[in-house]
Amino acid sequence: MRRMLRNMARIDLESQLRPLRRARTARKPSEGWLRAMRQATGIPVREIAEIMRFSPKMVFQTERAEQRKTITLDRMEEMARAMQCDLVYGLVPWQRSLEDRAMELVERELWRKRYAR
Repeated sequence: MRRMLRNMARIDLESQLRPLRRARTARKPSEGWLRAMRQATGIPVREIAEIMRFSPKMVFQTERAEQRKTITLDRMEEMARAMQCDLVYGLVPWQRSLEDRAMELVERELWRKRYAR
């Protein structure tokens, strides 16, 4: 029963990963997502600053933090909301599907049990 539930969860996760696998090929804007979205939507920095209860300078610092990869997910989500956007976050396996990876782990465990005597 436990194995069946785990299998169902893996299949469900695999289907959720499909759009993320496609998104992986999208290039990140050189100026970062926050600045690119702010500029594309035309939302004034002052408006974002008011919503976030920041100074306009802090909005620019937040955008730079994203570029430097020092921004927290909380801060990025907060600024996304201020621009009426959702932050979409996910992890995508590099090569194998989750099923291939699960089978590899099962085989490794069986090998270990068989020859660990």
